[in-house]
Amino acid sequence: MIGAKATARPVGRSSSVRTSGRMRRALTPYWFILPALAVLAVFIVGPVGYSFWLSFHEYQWNMPAFGTPFVGLRNYTDLLKDEDLVRSIGWTLGFVAISVPVGLVMGLVLSLLLNSPLLGRARGLLRGIFLLPMMLAAVVAGFMWRMLFDPEYGPVNHLLSLVGVSPVSWFSEAMAARTAFIVAELWLTTPFVVLVLLAGLQGIPAEVYEAARIDGASAAQLFAQITLPLLRTSVAIVLIIRTMDALRVFDLLFILTRGGPGTSTTTIMYYDYLYAFQYYQMGLASAFSFAILVVIALITAGYLAVLRRADRD
Repeated sequence: MIGAKATARPVGRSSSVRTSGRMRRALTPYWFILPALAVLAVFIVGPVGYSFWLSFHEYQWNMPAFGTPFVGLRNYTDLLKDEDLVRSIGWTLGFVAISVPVGLVMGLVLSLLLNSPLLGRARGLLRGIFLLPMMLAAVVAGFMWRMLFDPEYGPVNHLLSLVGVSPVSWFSEAMAARTAFIVAELWLTTPFVVLVLLAGLQGIPAEVYEAARIDGASAAQLFAQITLPLLRTSVAIVLIIRTMDALRVFDLLFILTRGGPGTSTTTIMYYDYLYAFQYYQMGLASAFSFAILVVIALITAGYLAVLRRADRD
C-alpha cells in the first residue's frame, strides 16, 4: 500500500506537467499575434467603439465646451428628416445601380479578351495596359479626369467638337457632372473587375472546354454553360467588393465635382464628410456612418445568400 501511494504521486504530477505543456504550446501562436491584436484594438476597435458611443450623443467638435449630452436615437431619426440627405441616398443608389453592372459587363468582356489565345504574345502587354489605372490613387485620377473634362481646355470637348457636338459644361450641369463622374469611376475601378475575373477564367480547366467541343458545343454554349457557371464565385466577389466601394466612394468625387453642381453628385459618404467637417455635427456623422455600415452589411448578406442558393441548385 505504501509503495502504491508512493508511485501514485509522481504519476499525477507528470500528468499535470503534460497538461500545462500542451496548454503552453496551444497558447504560443497567440502570443505571436498579440502585438498585431494590440495594434488592431488601439487603431480600429477603439475608434470604432468611440464612434458608436458618439452616435448616441450630441457633439459639435468646434464647440467642445457644450459637452456630449446623451440624445439616444435622435441622431438616427434626424437623418431621415434631412431632405438633401434623402436625395443624396437616391442618387447614390442610382449610381451604384449603373456603375456596378456596367463595370461588371465591361470587366467580363475585357477579361475574356485578355484570356483569348488569339492575342498571342500581345496578351501580356495588353494586360499591363488595362491594369494601369489600378496603380493610380483616386486623387490623382480625379485631377486627371478634371483636366480631361475641362469645359474650355479639356480634350474631351475638343474631340466632341470634331464630330459636330457642341461643348458640354461638364461641371455646371447636373446630368453632365454625373456622367463625367461615372465615366471616371468606371475607368478607375474596372481593372479590378478584370483582374478578378481573369483569375477566375484562368482557373477553369482547359479539359472542360475540350470535352464540350468534342460533344459539339458552340461558342455561345461554352460561355453560357461552362464559363458563366464556373465564374459564379468570382462574379460574387466582384459584386460584393464593387458595391461596397461604390457606396463608399469619396476621394474621386471630392476632387472631380465636390458634390456639385449644387448637391447633384453628392453621395452618402460625401454627405457624411459634410456632417463631420462642414457642419461639425460629429454625433450625426457617427450615426450616419453606422447606418451606412448596416446597409452595406445587409447588401453583402443578400449577395452571399443568393450565391449559396445558386450553389445548392
